[in-house]
Amino acid sequence: MRDLLREPFVHFLVLGALLFGAIAFAGGLQRPVVRIEAAEIEQIAAYWELQSQRPPTRDELAALIQERVDEELLSREAIRLGLDQNDMIVRRRLAQKMAFASEDVAEIPEPDDTTLQAYHDRHKARYATPGRVAMRHLFFNQDRTGETPDAAAREALSQLSAGGSPMSDPSLLPLTYADITDADLARDYGPEFAAAVRKAPVGAWTGPVVSAFGVHLVRVEARRPQEQPPWSEVRDVVLGAWMAERRQEANRAFRASLRKRYKVEIAGLPQ
Repeated sequence: MRDLLREPFVHFLVLGALLFGAIAFAGGLQRPVVRIEAAEIEQIAAYWELQSQRPPTRDELAALIQERVDEELLSREAIRLGLDQNDMIVRRRLAQKMAFASEDVAEIPEPDDTTLQAYHDRHKARYATPGRVAMRHLFFNQDRTGETPDAAAREALSQLSAGGSPMSDPSLLPLTYADITDADLARDYGPEFAAAVRKAPVGAWTGPVVSAFGVHLVRVEARRPQEQPPWSEVRDVVLGAWMAERRQEANRAFRASLRKRYKVEIAGLPQ
């Protein structure tokens, strides 16, 4: 036994085992640190208070901090195991956070009034109050049997011109509008109908006018033209639009700079 202990090979094995044990022990001492800062605890408490309308108790705050620690441990372990790789939701969330972060960094200064008014002048139509009409119409269903809707409408127009009160078909939409915009008419009846109402004289029946539902006779009772509100009323709206456009430009520039920093390869589209 003594002879064996004197062998250099045995010395080498013992020394290796001791070295391995020391490395393992040192590795155990160097555990990653999960640190919850005081500012984050204040944020956790503030969020609780916002939701509960009262500050958390000491026990409730301790439980919230433990939840935060568990969340951090689970997320780090997930990243260590590579669970964040090839996950569409994680990727989109990270992209969203990066987009928000880039917006915070690229602060956009407010323009002076000269710049803002020039922008307003280039886009005046956006801020105009839309024109409106008061109108009524007679409806002739395209699914009616017997007489065609176009012929019925023409006959009704003749009766109206002679001072008569012709009958029309029932309509699911109103037959009278006290105040409606061109855009609302286009949405409900189609662009051809809205265009015909725009051209219709005030105080006279006109038609037939075709819509998606059938045929109409139209009488515009009053027309209020588009109006341009004063600058003081729209300045804040214009400022918001100007800032939004500058933000979009900054975002496009940031993405363009990213593309220069990476080499993008697209393997191919699916067949």
